Amino acid sequence: MAQLIDGKKISAQIKEELKEQTAQLKEAGIEGTLAVIQVGDDAASSVYVRNKKKACEYIGIHSKSYELPSETTQKELLKLIEDLNADDSVNGILVQLPVPAHIDEKKIGGLSHLIKLLLMEKYKDTEDVEVQELLRYWGSHEISVFNHYIKSEQEQHMVYWDYVDNMPYIMFEDKKMYFPFDYKFQIRDGKKVVIDILEEQQEASPHLYIKDDITIEQGDVIADVGVQEGNFSLRYIEKASKIYLFEPDERWRRPLLKTFEKFKDKVVFCNKIIGRSNGLQCTNLDTVIKGRLDFLKMDIEGAEVEALFGARKTLNENSVKCSVCSYHNSGDEMAIRSILQSYGYQTTHSNGYMLYYFSRDFYSTLDLRRGIVYARK
Repeated sequence: MAQLIDGKKISAQIKEELKEQTAQLKEAGIEGTLAVIQVGDDAASSVYVRNKKKACEYIGIHSKSYELPSETTQKELLKLIEDLNADDSVNGILVQLPVPAHIDEKKIGGLSHLIKLLLMEKYKDTEDVEVQELLRYWGSHEISVFNHYIKSEQEQHMVYWDYVDNMPYIMFEDKKMYFPFDYKFQIRDGKKVVIDILEEQQEASPHLYIKDDITIEQGDVIADVGVQEGNFSLRYIEKASKIYLFEPDERWRRPLLKTFEKFKDKVVFCNKIIGRSNGLQCTNLDTVIKGRLDFLKMDIEGAEVEALFGARKTLNENSVKCSVCSYHNSGDEMAIRSILQSYGYQTTHSNGYMLYYFSRDFYSTLDLRRGIVYARK
């Protein structure tokens, strides 16, 4: 049933709460300031800006108002935002929309631009050559997870349909790779396709699994922890003597079984969550892996540290080439390297940095992260 709410009453309640919180901050010596920018003389925008300034005054925070002429350029507007961002007395910046047509709203109001400004401020004095290279790149490009390390090659894989098993698939290195029946594919020229499925494995990528002496040899036993669609293992299935496939997402179970159906004699599936302990819905590598292991690839959305604790026996008793993702959480790289070193492994990391702004702790750290920790004895 729909519920009728009193918007004015709720607004008043929120303002009173903010007024009280602002007073508490002032007692602690903290003064708040909001900078409001309006470009042009749109009548409705002028009303909104006046109301924002009145609201600031009511709850007890300062406001700075910048009314810019409509011919203000995008470069001039961005410069003002950057100057305000560098002003320690300003706690928030609000650009009133709409802006004139010659200004790109995405670039002046988008979260990505704010992240770029914060990063460029934080790392402006860095001596790290790789970070300096990133700063130069951001000077004329938008930020992304991989930035300049990955080039879009636009390799397309046409999507086909298996009417017997009712699942879509693509041809990947002369083998069928299946997807969930409701998978959201990209559309090109009216047809469903998968684009650049191996883009993260380009030579310059900070997310590169195979590098230097971290390679897969003929007859190796592989543990693919975090399989998803299975492209990593499918590339090496004919070279490996055995592959352990770890993927707890139930949605991928049928597609993976179908993808590796022809190789079922050398594949072991595990659908449980991988971690430190062994239980009803979770397990660890030491429980599943029997005997030899030559290569470990791990990408499990930030659970890598716990999973490595659960692989002590396997890693101690074998000389395993390891490629472990280290970008999901702040501090993962050091933790992963420390664990592997305690097992007698020498560690290195991938080249370049990933900008993983999807993680919960990114905005408190603004850290650039290595994508992969490599290890071997």
